[in-house]
Amino acid sequence: MLRSEKKKVISKFATHPKDTGSPQVQVAILTERINKLQEHLLTHGKDNHSRKGLLEMVGKRRRHLNYLRLHDKKAYEELLGSLKLKAISQATTARKTVKKGPKNAKVAKKVTKSAAKAAVKAEKKAVKKEKKVAKKAATKAKAKK
Repeated sequence: MLRSEKKKVISKFATHPKDTGSPQVQVAILTERINKLQEHLLTHGKDNHSRKGLLEMVGKRRRHLNYLRLHDKKAYEELLGSLKLKAISQATTARKTVKKGPKNAKVAKKVTKSAAKAAVKAEKKAVKKEKKVAKKAATKAKAKK
């Protein structure tokens, strides 16, 4: 992508005059690069390194769109319309959030209990270590006298 093309895309999707990093601009730039790379891959079908780069860019664009969908629904919908992209189904993004966190209340309760047990265990270990260090210091002090 040429510098002049990039400036045109940035000026079209910028939210303020000096904006170059908003999600809208980043998605627009990635979309432009993705389109160029797709054209390249049509003529060079065995270029697997470029294909990998394309997949990474598509994933990055999807993450930016997810962010925008969650934080500014109106801007997300306007961007999809202007770039002629399909909306991301909420089922795919919801599945990821379920995997990250506990699946239900029972699991959450177990997780909090085990975390509390681990904290108590770590605290006991720290106290035990402090006593051991204090005991060593006391024996050294007695040996010096």
